[in-house]
Amino acid sequence: MLKVGDKISQQVTTEVAGEYDVVVCGGGTAGCVAAIAAARNGAKVVLLEGSSTIGGMLTFGNAGLTNYVYHGKDAETQSKITERLRKDPKSAQIVGGIPLEFVHKLMDRDAAIGTAGTASTYVYTDCQEFKILLFEMLNEAGVNIFLRSPVCDVIMDGDKISCVITQTKLGRRAYVAKQFIDTTGDGDVAALSGVPFVVGVSEEDSVYKQGLMPLGALHGMGSMFRIGGVDFGKYIEHIRKHPEQYKPTRAGQMTMEEFIKAYENGEMMNSLGAMLSVEDFEKAKESGELVNPQDLLGTQWFQIYNYPRDGIMVGCLSMPEVWEGENIVNRSALDINDVTRTEYDTMIAARDKLNQIKASVPGFEKAFVLDSPMGIRETRHIIGEYRMNIVDVLNRVEFPDTIGKGSHPIDVWPIPAEVKNLSKPDEWSFDIPYRCMVPKKVSNLLVAGRCASATREAYGCIRPTAQCMVLGEAAGTASAILCKNDISNTNDIDVTELRKVLKDNGVVL
Repeated sequence: MLKVGDKISQQVTTEVAGEYDVVVCGGGTAGCVAAIAAARNGAKVVLLEGSSTIGGMLTFGNAGLTNYVYHGKDAETQSKITERLRKDPKSAQIVGGIPLEFVHKLMDRDAAIGTAGTASTYVYTDCQEFKILLFEMLNEAGVNIFLRSPVCDVIMDGDKISCVITQTKLGRRAYVAKQFIDTTGDGDVAALSGVPFVVGVSEEDSVYKQGLMPLGALHGMGSMFRIGGVDFGKYIEHIRKHPEQYKPTRAGQMTMEEFIKAYENGEMMNSLGAMLSVEDFEKAKESGELVNPQDLLGTQWFQIYNYPRDGIMVGCLSMPEVWEGENIVNRSALDINDVTRTEYDTMIAARDKLNQIKASVPGFEKAFVLDSPMGIRETRHIIGEYRMNIVDVLNRVEFPDTIGKGSHPIDVWPIPAEVKNLSKPDEWSFDIPYRCMVPKKVSNLLVAGRCASATREAYGCIRPTAQCMVLGEAAGTASAILCKNDISNTNDIDVTELRKVLKDNGVVL
């Protein structure tokens, strides 16, 4: 009789369901762009997604699109960049190609909020309309799409993937291809193929070397949760009369005047800590009406974003640490027990956070949580031909194999000393090399998205949505070029040709 801990071996039959030039595994932020790019460049493509829809954090995760423009070192510089964006978008934007195409198509449908009718630091979209657009663009490009098809295994032929295997309701199905792209976010295909990787903090990361975090520590999970029933105009009028209750808590966040102006112009706005003043929290805490947000599930912070539909806002709830008693519990999205617990905890945290807001913020009296999907920030980091590091990012190293740019400030905690010590120019962006998508040991695989080859600090700059799409477009384009030229090894690509095709397709290099 079987008991816990026993090992089971079984022989299974798997049908070869299709043969393609390129198989893209993972239909999230990077995967959809990779599939469209590969198909537009002449490849026969299939997109395999494990969930019930495509788009990842941009659709069922409620995230916005960030970051499309140069990053300013302070609020004044960022304002100047925004003014340039209004007059001459190309002088300010560092992301083009398919990611920019998405934004303009959504704005044409009144399904996205940006700045000056284009993409700026942040763009919020109607997630339902975005799903429809993604399907339309994938179908138009000729991509085959299969949902509820998670990759569960790979078959290797030496250092090459011969096929990937999915587990579906109809049984196991195999997909054969010349090139494979892993856009699963967690690097599932790379891990199954034998590619080396690290999970969370590694020995190469500055936070470990400086004793700030232990090996294996992970950036916490959270939720981008939608709030319905909001009378935001009422809140705007309230802070006009009580400006002391608008208190952004990070340098570079919008002033109250900018916040109101963006609302009136129908443009993108976000502010950290804008919803409740310190005085409100302290007063409510003393009266027993609500607790300080720092007391709720460890160290949380809260952001608020406007949404393309009236009455809806999006809140960003981050749980970088979860406290149990006096101990910090490091939860992993690779552990089904941790994922299950955190899914529940984020629902409760979103409800409780909204209750805090309802108790003291005019305009939110009738608000309710529409949904609170759990968001995963960090799991595996693959080891590639090159590992980007934060010094590369902040020093704006110009790589000969640059395939795109990013400009998102480091979005992972804590911040190591060299990040604080390196001075940034007034406005900056950084280059992303092709080699960070080329994994060790497997020669016909590219990895795009948040698990690309980077140290933890650099990953904090390339994991945002627009940068994941930049990686996806490069991976899809490269795979199509490899197939067209009958080259099997991703290391052997002609980088000059790749860069030319990307530039011709609108990618900013």
